[in-house]
Amino acid sequence: MNKILVAAGIFASTLSLAANASEFVVSYDGFYDRLKVMSKGNYASADVGFYLINQNANPCTIESGSIITKTNEYPLNYTKTSKLLLPFDETLDKDKALIVVQPKAGEQCQLKLQMESSQDYGDSVSLKQMAKLQTEFDDLIGRLSGFFMRTLFSFMMPEVKGVTLVFDNTVAAPMGAGDEIKCKDNRCTIESLDVEGEDKRLTFSQPIKQVIPYIAK
Repeated sequence: MNKILVAAGIFASTLSLAANASEFVVSYDGFYDRLKVMSKGNYASADVGFYLINQNANPCTIESGSIITKTNEYPLNYTKTSKLLLPFDETLDKDKALIVVQPKAGEQCQLKLQMESSQDYGDSVSLKQMAKLQTEFDDLIGRLSGFFMRTLFSFMMPEVKGVTLVFDNTVAAPMGAGDEIKCKDNRCTIESLDVEGEDKRLTFSQPIKQVIPYIAK
């Protein structure tokens, strides 16, 4: 089985959702399970982002949103990129809370779970920073996969080979970059990272929008 598909399954499982033409509804319990993993991991940088995207894989336009239980309703917080900012709340899990989103008319929303860095790096990163982040990503994938996948199907586990830096526009490799970095369109991938290796700093021509794991096929 393709390791990319396994990685997708790690994120997609246990999230029960439903949608119709007027609203997007998803149960909170799947989010809670992942937030619990994050809480136990105590990661410095690695994070899991919950995004709503439309049919074209662009951010879904959210008009309004709520977290609803049988007895209460709370406002849903989200960003301009339609990232859902959900609380880690055991009570919401026990109360079988629902996330209800009202998208822009005509848009069909779907959930995208993205492993990413929680840090803002500006326009530069160091290789040692990225090596530590790669280690956290690799550990986080293992924790999210659960005991069953780690022990019985370890050969199918996705392998984090490095990190990918995402930009708003097309970007070139910075001056002084070695063979460890390859850039195409608006992404640069860094491989062969080593926390004990050289701590070279890479400065780009524009701010880094997002840092995500590079998973080998």
